[in-house]
Amino acid sequence: MGLFHSTTEATSQLARGFFTSLFVLAMVMVGLYLYQNKWEEIGQQLPIIYELSNTYRTGLEAVGGISLEAVQRFYELDESPDIFSQQGDEPPKKIGLRSTWNGEAILAKLEKAGFSKGRKRAARQFIDYIEANKEAALWEMYRHKVPASIKLAQALLESSAGRSRLAVKTNNHFGIKARLSAHARQKVKDKRYNELRDEDFNFVDPAVGVFNFHDDHSYDRFESYRSIPDSYSRHTQLLTRPCTPGQTGCYSWIWPAFPVGSDHDITEAARTFQRASGIAPGEFFKGQTTVPYYAACAAGLKMAGYATSKTYHQKLWYLIDTYELWRLDLALLKGMEE
Repeated sequence: MGLFHSTTEATSQLARGFFTSLFVLAMVMVGLYLYQNKWEEIGQQLPIIYELSNTYRTGLEAVGGISLEAVQRFYELDESPDIFSQQGDEPPKKIGLRSTWNGEAILAKLEKAGFSKGRKRAARQFIDYIEANKEAALWEMYRHKVPASIKLAQALLESSAGRSRLAVKTNNHFGIKARLSAHARQKVKDKRYNELRDEDFNFVDPAVGVFNFHDDHSYDRFESYRSIPDSYSRHTQLLTRPCTPGQTGCYSWIWPAFPVGSDHDITEAARTFQRASGIAPGEFFKGQTTVPYYAACAAGLKMAGYATSKTYHQKLWYLIDTYELWRLDLALLKGMEE
């Protein structure tokens, strides 16, 4: 009787151990699947609406569209109307534009959409971030043609609305890394990681130093800035530097290719980058290839290798659509008509 009882208990323990191991393995596989598919929003719980609305089109109609003259002035002429409250190298504290962007109205929309208390708190942080930094984004758009909507959406995503450790410590809101020097590259090649020092990394003005922050590697260094506007300026440098379209890391072609205020077909651009990106034209937006300018710009960034996330461009589109960041772009171009 004792032997039978012991055998039964051992079998039961073995079965429990087997199913526990199976459960752990299943959880590991699920985690690996989510990681490989870059579903960061599951962990971050981005406060966005994962559906596209008609708000942009109705908003564009409400302002009477954007005239061809305004578009030409913005993209082609060296001299633009003085539509800012002040001029200089620094972004003005208040930009003299008549924008229809309204943070409180957006929060009310999200509450109506059924956002939980936690997501509403996160949405408030996003709104506060946009309110605090929209002038810097518009100033960079005015000078260098990168849409404010794109810049703000990237900053919201990359810096968690300015609350990430990297953003807080360094004012780096776009995750821009410092480059290894030739001497440092040799250390990495030899796997002498513990010998790497801050001085082994190069940074670009307006950066003032580097900060050790584990990203892909424990030795990674990121650029550090005196202010958030300096981070925005450095991001613009990255997105507008002269380069050859079709090469990974080349972004300057995007802004003239997809002007603000129009829909654009991304097919040709996607085919140009397809060998490098591995993404066919119809795979960016579920078969849709003619999209609003900001979605086309987001796809352009993904084509050119800005981010490894498979859904990066879609997140930018959802962010811009949810927080109606396109209203800032339209306000700037409408200012060209006055």
